[in-house]
Amino acid sequence: MSTYDILIVGSGIVGATTALAFAQKTKLKIALLDAKKISAEWHADHADPRVSAISLASQRIFQNLGVWSTLQAKRISPYQKMVVWDAGSHGEIQFDSRAIQEVALGYIVEDSVMRTSILEQCARCDNLAIISSVELDSLHEAVEYVELQTKSGHAYRTKLLIGADGGQSWVREQAGIEFACRDYAHSALVTTVKTELPHQMTAWQRFLATGPLAFLPLADLHTCSIVWSTSPAEATRLLALSNTEFQSELAVAFDHKLGRVVAEQQRYRFDLYRRHVKNYVKPRLVLVGDAAHTIHPMAGQGVNLGLLDAACLVDVMVDAIKNQRDLASFSVLRRYERWRKSDNATMLNFVEGVKCLFASEVKPVQQLRHVGMAVTNHLDFIKNYFSRYATGDRSDMPKLAHTISEDN
Repeated sequence: MSTYDILIVGSGIVGATTALAFAQKTKLKIALLDAKKISAEWHADHADPRVSAISLASQRIFQNLGVWSTLQAKRISPYQKMVVWDAGSHGEIQFDSRAIQEVALGYIVEDSVMRTSILEQCARCDNLAIISSVELDSLHEAVEYVELQTKSGHAYRTKLLIGADGGQSWVREQAGIEFACRDYAHSALVTTVKTELPHQMTAWQRFLATGPLAFLPLADLHTCSIVWSTSPAEATRLLALSNTEFQSELAVAFDHKLGRVVAEQQRYRFDLYRRHVKNYVKPRLVLVGDAAHTIHPMAGQGVNLGLLDAACLVDVMVDAIKNQRDLASFSVLRRYERWRKSDNATMLNFVEGVKCLFASEVKPVQQLRHVGMAVTNHLDFIKNYFSRYATGDRSDMPKLAHTISEDN
C-alpha cells in the first residue's frame, strides 16, 4: 500500500497544476496519478491542435509556480485585441489591451506546451510522486482516509483525494456525486490553418446562425487555431470535405477577414456538453476543473476556471494547515466549494445566455443584438469592465492569481 497526504487523479493541465501548487506551497506528501502514461516530452516541430486562451490571472498562476518562463521558451502567442461580430446583424465589438493598460488580453497556448511545462516543474519537487499507467478499480471512503484499489491489486491511501480527471470523471462517478448535464447540441471542429493575411495578434470570433467560429492567433503571424462550433450534422459534413472544399467554406464562413485559407492540418471533432456538479466536495474528497464543470468553448474560459479552482483550493488548504485544522474535513472543503461554485455558475450561465442570444433567428432579437453590440462598442467603461473581469482583474482572486511572488 502507498500512503499520501493528498492524491490527485488526472494529470491534465488542471490536475498537474493542482499537484504542483500543493507541492510548492506545503510540505505535504503529494501524488499525481493517471491511467495513461504521464510524459513531459515536447517536440517543437509538432503543433498541438488543442489550444487554450490563457487569461492574465492564469498567467500569474503560472508565473508564481515558476512555469511561465518555460511556456515562453517553448511557444505562446499573446493577443492584444479581440474582435467579435454577428453574421446575422453585422454588429461588432472590439476589445484592446491598451484600454486596460495591459500588454495583452491573454495568450493562446497549446495544451501540450502547458501540460509538459507543468510536469517538468513537478519533477523538481521532492514531495511529489508522479505515477503513470494506473488502472483504478474501486474507491473506498473511510472516516480518516480514502482508499483507491487498482486492478492489479495495489492500494493507494490518502487523507484527501482530488478528482481532476475530466468531464467523464471516474472519481466523480465512484463517489456518487450528482451533476446536471445538458447537451449543447454542438460539436467543435478544431484544426490549425494558415491564412493569406496576418492575424494581427487578434482573437477573432464570428457568430454564425449555426454557432460561433473563432480564429485564435498562434506564434506564426499567418497561422491560427480554429474552433468552429456547429451542429453535429454540420460538423460531420465539414469533416468529410476535401481540403480545398473545407478551406473555401471556412474562408466564406469567416467573411474573408484574413483572406484565403491556404493550408490546414488534420481536423478533429469534439462534442460539447454543459456539466455542473451538485456538490464540489465530500469529506476527504474534492473535484476541480472539468470533473466539476464543463463549459462551451466560445468564451475560452474552460481551463482558466479550472486553474482558479486549483489556486482557490490551495489557498483554503494552506489556511487550514496554518490554523492546525484537518485540511480534508468537510467544513474546510466547503469553503472551497462556496468560493468556486458561485463564480463558475456565473460564467456557465453567462455563456449559456450568449449562446441562446446569438442562436436566435427572430428578427427583433437580431435587431436588438445589432443595436446592443453597436452601442456597447462605443461604451469604453462597459468594454473595459468585461475585459478586466475576463482577464481576472477582480478582488476575489486567490493569492496565486492575484499577485506575483518576488522570487518568480
